[in-house]
Amino acid sequence: MKKWINIWLLAIAMMGCENTTFMSSVPSYPVQMVINILGEYPNFVAEGSINVLTFTSPRYPTEAVGYAGLLIYTAFDNQYHACDLCCPKCLKRSAPVEWDGGFYAHCPTCGEDYDLSYGLGIPTRGISNERLRPYTALYGNGRLTISQQ
Repeated sequence: MKKWINIWLLAIAMMGCENTTFMSSVPSYPVQMVINILGEYPNFVAEGSINVLTFTSPRYPTEAVGYAGLLIYTAFDNQYHACDLCCPKCLKRSAPVEWDGGFYAHCPTCGEDYDLSYGLGIPTRGISNERLRPYTALYGNGRLTISQQ
């Protein structure tokens, strides 16, 4: 009996293990950007509101902005977040998502809205079944570093 309990517990533990690597339909392209928030964008602060910066091309030769560009934003969690501007439903580099001035990024091709308010970039209309491709955003010493996850 004890043997079966151990096997059952092992099976439950193995079901709880999952792959935490994010898989995206958006092609993997290099991402590397360092922004001096205090010097370059002093109004871009994480204070419980949505603020957005977008880059469709690198500012310097050492930078890379992903597949369709970078959407860098602050959210209600007072953190910096970054994702690719490419809609994972349409995959069009020529028609990146656009910030609507509020809580969403909008795809001009399929009409999907992606919720930015909590830093996830999740679809809200049901057209897309995938969130915007996330990137790592690390803040320290007045610098925001964006890179691939």
